[in-house]
Amino acid sequence: MAVKVVEVELTQPLPDLKEVDVGQYSHLQLLVRQQCQPIGYAWVPLDAPECLAESHLRHCIDQQLADAQHRVAVDGRLWGSPYVIQPPAAWPTVTVAVCTRQRPDSLARTLASLVRLDYPADKLDLLVVDNAPQDEATAQVVAHFPQVRYMVEPCPGLDRARNRAIVAALGDIVAFTDDDVIVDPSWVQAIAPHFINTAVMAVTGLVVPAERETPAQNWFEDYGGFGRGFEMRYYTMGTRKHWGYWPLGAGIFGTGCNMAYRKTLFEQIGGFDPALDVGTPAQGCGDHDMFYRTLCAGYILVYEPGAMVWHYHRHGLPQLQRQLNDFGRGVYAFWAKTFLDDRVMRWRVLRFALIWYWLWFVKRFFRPGRLPRRLVWAEAAGALAGPWSYFKSRRQAKQLVE
Repeated sequence: MAVKVVEVELTQPLPDLKEVDVGQYSHLQLLVRQQCQPIGYAWVPLDAPECLAESHLRHCIDQQLADAQHRVAVDGRLWGSPYVIQPPAAWPTVTVAVCTRQRPDSLARTLASLVRLDYPADKLDLLVVDNAPQDEATAQVVAHFPQVRYMVEPCPGLDRARNRAIVAALGDIVAFTDDDVIVDPSWVQAIAPHFINTAVMAVTGLVVPAERETPAQNWFEDYGGFGRGFEMRYYTMGTRKHWGYWPLGAGIFGTGCNMAYRKTLFEQIGGFDPALDVGTPAQGCGDHDMFYRTLCAGYILVYEPGAMVWHYHRHGLPQLQRQLNDFGRGVYAFWAKTFLDDRVMRWRVLRFALIWYWLWFVKRFFRPGRLPRRLVWAEAAGALAGPWSYFKSRRQAKQLVE
């Protein structure tokens, strides 16, 4: 059954949920915020209409998130204090870049949320990069938002569009999101203060499901989704220095629909790899590659749950199968690139890729749990194609340069 996702703020009256159909939904998934900070999920089984009463909802929240509430009440932490106490005049200028291709309807929804960002207007630059457009639909959508700049990247490939955004960015920080999200009004405000620490070169944030109305959307969340928890974390090369494969599992750091970088980073380590991610045979992991390279260069990457976006997952099973196939393909393409380019990690990445295939795919295929085997196989098949896909992407990228 479907799951109803609802946002609540503990310092305010809870929303009236009397109109929620308890026959349509099995649970409420409450995203709980305290003093604006997201602190966790509370799950409420919908056994009867009385479950929607505010008293019952608060009881469930107190039972499941008592420790988190206490921590915020004691520490008063909001988005990485003490940096947040800096006055707005000290905040950096930020370019928010949306790289899009042929999705005008969802882009309009994303832009409507971007223009509501709570950040000084003179320090905020909004940019849409239209990747290899086939018509004027995207340009027409952007024209309805005069605050947003528009430009075209004619060569297909998400990482090419990202690199175009970096060159065009007016801000000291470049924050990337996708055209299938709604950003929280405090998103940039939560990201920017971390960059006052000059050792921080990247910040990622929390990705929340915008809806869980279909089986495919629920399976994606059961598969792991995009969420990375509610604890702020600092990552460096020394974070797990005794684990020889660090930081190959770059997916733990965040995802491409919610990431920001200091612009000077790209001057030092280069831009996104045009042989990776959507629009190439590799189909993914341009974000993972950049996380990996940022850490290997000796910088800090921060995961900040206060920097939050709402993601609209794929509605149907065929679309989810394609997405997971792309995930597997992209991860193994990224590892193929690491094998070729990082001599120190070359044999470690080969061992890690083999171990991961056994632990993540083979065991899950024989013990799928709540997930259909076809989803496990879709990602596993993509992984097998990943290395060859990267070689093909790399060759195509060189041909475009020539």
